[in-house]
Amino acid sequence: MPSGSSSSLALIIQRDPYRDRVARADVDIALAAAALDFKIRIYFQGLSVLQLAARNVDPEALLPKGYRAWASLPDLADTRVFAEQRWLDFCQASGFELLMPVEALDEAEMRRSWRSCNHVLAL
Repeated sequence: MPSGSSSSLALIIQRDPYRDRVARADVDIALAAAALDFKIRIYFQGLSVLQLAARNVDPEALLPKGYRAWASLPDLADTRVFAEQRWLDFCQASGFELLMPVEALDEAEMRRSWRSCNHVLAL
């Protein structure tokens, strides 16, 4: 199987991480892509950006506290992370520290950006 080193993968994360256990699969897919040497572009839409919260923000959360696997991605692969500005503002206003740097894009910029990737996977 050829390496993904010349390929980029857009992961569009749409799931609210505090609704079910499936959100854990998002980071597992990103880690698998890193192992295959893809350039990874992660697009968090809406509340899904809370997957990057350094601590649980809801007592009903099904993710472990400080689910830090996301933070390991930049060490494993060429990774850039994006979210909508309004949700980054929400995180900041609420005092939620994010585990990794996140770049702000509006919805139209997100769509243009993920279309530039070789592969796109909506989760």
